[in-house]
Amino acid sequence: MADAGAKKKRRQYNVEYLKYGFIPSPHSEQLPFCLICEKTFSNEAMKPSRLSGHCKKLHRNKADKNVNYSKALRDKCDNNKTLHDMFAAEAHNNDYGQRISYNIALNIAKAGKAHAIGETLVTPVIHEVMTIALKTNSEPVLKAIFLSNNTVQRRIDEMDGDTEENICNILRNTEFSLQLDESTLSNNVSLL
Repeated sequence: MADAGAKKKRRQYNVEYLKYGFIPSPHSEQLPFCLICEKTFSNEAMKPSRLSGHCKKLHRNKADKNVNYSKALRDKCDNNKTLHDMFAAEAHNNDYGQRISYNIALNIAKAGKAHAIGETLVTPVIHEVMTIALKTNSEPVLKAIFLSNNTVQRRIDEMDGDTEENICNILRNTEFSLQLDESTLSNNVSLL
């Protein structure tokens, strides 16, 4: 009887498995991934006989293809965008739009202008610059930049709170001293 505590043998991927149309799974290097049906199999299936059997049984019309066909499928699979890649690109677009929105709000605050100037002046100016000077469609950029009156006010308040918090942290963590002078007024009242 086999020892119950014995470890299972974990097979490693071999480059020769590419001729059967298999690569290591994108999620785990120890699992085979069929390039044709795009399925991941257990580690126990990582035997040449099982990989070949899968290919001959389920992909008869592609079983006699050479290794170059599998390499082309592998390259195509490597170039496919994942869900993570799509969300990362969208998050990057939102990130630059948010950064631009904060910078414009900062400039509005520095200039001491009304917060509504973002919608009434800045947005049309961005549109004009992009369409006339850069000859590009300004719509995706303008959708990413939020400059409504309330948004500008909120961004200025957030930056104000953040600046105040940073200054307080610096003062808490920095040693400094205060010098006080005491003097008296003409009616013998002391004044610090």
